[in-house]
Amino acid sequence: MSDGSTDVLIVGGGPVGLSTALFLARKGIRPILVERRPRLSTIPRATGLHARTVEIFRTVGLEPAVQEAGMKIVGPGAELDLVRAGRATPLVMLGAQSLADLHKSFVMEAHDVDYDRFTPSWPIWCGQDHYEPLLFDAAVEAGAEIRFQNELVGLVQDSDGVTATVNDNGTPRTIRARYVVAADGVKSPVREMLQIGNRSNGVAGNFVSIIFRAKVDLPDTAPRFTLIYLMNQLAQGLLLFIEPGRWMFGVNYYPERGQSPADFTPERCVELARIAAGDPELEVEVESAQPWDARHMVADAYQSGRVFLAGDACHAHPPAGGFGVNAGIQDAHNLAWKLADVLQGHADESLLDSYEAERRPVGAATADQAWMLFRTRGQLADEDKAAYRDFVIVTMGYRYTSNAIVGAPADAELLPRELTFTGQPGSRAPHGWVDHNGSRVSTIDVLTEGWTLVTAPGDGTWLAAAQAVSAQTGLPIQALTAGPGGDLADDGTWLASCGVGPGGALLVRPDGIVAWRSAGPVEDQTQTLAAALATILRGA
Repeated sequence: MSDGSTDVLIVGGGPVGLSTALFLARKGIRPILVERRPRLSTIPRATGLHARTVEIFRTVGLEPAVQEAGMKIVGPGAELDLVRAGRATPLVMLGAQSLADLHKSFVMEAHDVDYDRFTPSWPIWCGQDHYEPLLFDAAVEAGAEIRFQNELVGLVQDSDGVTATVNDNGTPRTIRARYVVAADGVKSPVREMLQIGNRSNGVAGNFVSIIFRAKVDLPDTAPRFTLIYLMNQLAQGLLLFIEPGRWMFGVNYYPERGQSPADFTPERCVELARIAAGDPELEVEVESAQPWDARHMVADAYQSGRVFLAGDACHAHPPAGGFGVNAGIQDAHNLAWKLADVLQGHADESLLDSYEAERRPVGAATADQAWMLFRTRGQLADEDKAAYRDFVIVTMGYRYTSNAIVGAPADAELLPRELTFTGQPGSRAPHGWVDHNGSRVSTIDVLTEGWTLVTAPGDGTWLAAAQAVSAQTGLPIQALTAGPGGDLADDGTWLASCGVGPGGALLVRPDGIVAWRSAGPVEDQTQTLAAALATILRGA
């Protein structure tokens, strides 16, 4: 039975699939999303949302709701009133035997990042059971169609599109799509259908995550934390603070010793929760016990014809660094605007090649960083230290090189050693506070509304060039001035920080990445801008 057609079919209704649906719908594309489960997740996985992910949520209006649903991630010892009130959590990992022995604990990892220096958005500690409904509601409101109990069982591609076969709660249906985005998890059936291989370092450990509720009163003098590595002879693993009164205990099991998830009976889970708390009489409510493995994997390709992989379908990481869902949402953000520009006739399909060219190197580097950190517990050997990058660099300091970037340095490091935002093509445009239309806003808020050209006030030639190129190509281009008296009014510091001097201009893509830059004047602004966009959008 046929069940219609769509420009984009999304497979998988987790955070990455829902984000893809939202980003596309806000660009005017009405996707269909199919999810085999009957409902959204009720399990608080993927709890750490890094600053770049929160920035992306900010651009689609979700940052306030995510902040309300979660807790601000702060540095050790910072904002203690918020921490004690359950509105913030410090980015600290302790080593201890139990919660009752925190007075004997020691700091294994602590991170204190001055986020205000480079972003308007602080990271948020929020389980996906809280932010998935926000993504769902926003995607549906924007025009996405989401179908639960719909399992994709077949794909056939041709030169014009993809025919997908879906099991709709027992009824076979077909959906015709021009493109498919598979965000269907680490065991991705779509990746298997496409016969895309992968590179893997293997599995670093097998775990069962026990989600439980218990009232654990910590004294005000107890050190505050987000994670505890429990070094207890009775039970070893990671104890994760989810929210007040709710915890996750990730416990190792060893298949080579004959152990399996079946060993984690409800009674055993209660016993383990009590061991973690250090209270043999603690009242415990076990919500769930989910097996998982700390797997490293990078797909050999992110695209096969008209089908694209995103999130865990194309990269899997051990949990060290908390990169997983963040990398997936950034995949979706990178791909969605490209699909929209192609579908709306603003770009040739060659633009879509840049998705794999940009995101696969970042995905591989991210997986390798997570593997290194997880295997070493943060205690890096000398040979690892040269390759190590701070987690903030991994999540937002990367540099793209592709046909969708013009002028990126040939020797640009994918993950630079220092976190800097200089306006270099291929990097995220710098954040700065400016006055815009009577409000104090971040440049991040303005530079992600579409294609944007920024130049200094008084230079009407670039503004005229943007208008002319937009009229010639049909591509909407927002043209702004930055500096004293400009559309983005400041003292001139922000544009200078982008490496743009008098007579120069900065072109920013819809995902906030610098696409091209002219540091100073050029002979023909219209021709120069048209050539840069033709390279990016048409492969010319």
